Amino acid sequence: MARHSSWCGKEIQEWIKLRLESTQNNTAIARQLIKEFNLDVDKDTVRVAIATIRKRLQIKGETYQVKRLFYDIETGYYKAPVWGCFDQHIRPELLEGEKKIICISYKWQYEDTVHTLQWDENQSDYNLVKKFIKVLGQADEVCGHNADRFDMKTIRARAIQLGLLMYPKYRSVDTLKKARAFFKFPSNKLDYLGRIFEVGKKLEHSGFDLWQRCQEGATKKIRKEALKEMVAYCEQDVLLLEDVYNVMMPYIDHNTNYAVLKGGEKWQCPECGGKDVQLSHTDVTPMGYIKRHMRCSCKKTYHISNKSYQQFLKRNIK
Repeated sequence: MARHSSWCGKEIQEWIKLRLESTQNNTAIARQLIKEFNLDVDKDTVRVAIATIRKRLQIKGETYQVKRLFYDIETGYYKAPVWGCFDQHIRPELLEGEKKIICISYKWQYEDTVHTLQWDENQSDYNLVKKFIKVLGQADEVCGHNADRFDMKTIRARAIQLGLLMYPKYRSVDTLKKARAFFKFPSNKLDYLGRIFEVGKKLEHSGFDLWQRCQEGATKKIRKEALKEMVAYCEQDVLLLEDVYNVMMPYIDHNTNYAVLKGGEKWQCPECGGKDVQLSHTDVTPMGYIKRHMRCSCKKTYHISNKSYQQFLKRNIK
């Protein structure tokens, strides 16, 4: 293992082996390792090394049946003739063509591979949208940053324009909404959250020039190179998104109860479905209802009814 990097001593090796058995998330292990040992090493470098070690030792880690999809999209832009720079009202009929989806990057929680669908050489996004709709149908929950307002509606708009059917609603968690609802940060942008959580940042790019080269590059080579750069930018956003979600998870409420979804009990962890939970504290509402606050080994906190807590106690007695 030491061959991966000079930062990896015997103590770190043993620490990693224990973490490999407890979780499938190599990114989370990398982040915790850097903080635990105060390492001056790039997180992605550590993550790749950990993934290699896991494969060599064939340690899968504790498996949860979570089908949470993290995704991000990049779109082209509209073109229109205008009279000036300021206070211009552009009528819809002046828009030239449609704003298409350039690429969609996505990954499943607890998996290291980021997948990307991109428009073809003719800049058609038909197959891209068609394939991603099938991916959405496999997810129990989808996660994006500002996705409820932008990404999902953009995909749905393209689907109806292209004559592709998709569900009117998907169970989702929007990290932008969660950041606004539960915290008071000076900025809720994904890049800022990644920096203050110390999990990474967005890739730097040339700005609008990248989109312009990708959509209107003078040659096929220019457009191809710009698309490659765009895909790398989008994939990094997805990795950053999952890291930001993992940090926020213990502090926010859940949108999907995975325990019940997979046939478990209400007292089990709604985040991972795990049974390794314990009572944190008890409170009583003004109406006299008892709430039991639980904590899972995955760090998720949640509350259950007193009836569900009694079921939890019966299970422990058995």
